[in-house]
Amino acid sequence: MRYAVTTLAAALAVSTAAPPAFAQAGGAADSADVRCLMVLQVVARDPKQAEQASKGMFYYLGRLTARGPTARIEGLMKAEATRLQPKQAQAELQRCGSELSARTKEYQAVGQRLAAAARPPAAAPAKK
Repeated sequence: MRYAVTTLAAALAVSTAAPPAFAQAGGAADSADVRCLMVLQVVARDPKQAEQASKGMFYYLGRLTARGPTARIEGLMKAEATRLQPKQAQAELQRCGSELSARTKEYQAVGQRLAAAARPPAAAPAKK
């Protein structure tokens, strides 16, 4: 994790892209989701965390595309890269991880309820 945060800090420090003009369909929600996408991209560089980080990236990508076309994500990322400070990386990673954990628990609960509803009723004891 420490490696991922250090790498993220370095990646953000060298980012000097000027933000292009783009429409912010989701405003603050887009900014928050793009930040998660960005920190998870860096975490995914660590082979030990790549699989989990990639799953999280697809979650946030899905949220972003639900609010607008995928093509706008590049502009959103460029704009956030100029605002996201390296010292904020750990806090963003914790925020995103907490959200992913909460959604995972919710999904697991749905699966458990569906599995319970699909079970056949217990057989009544045979009468003698």
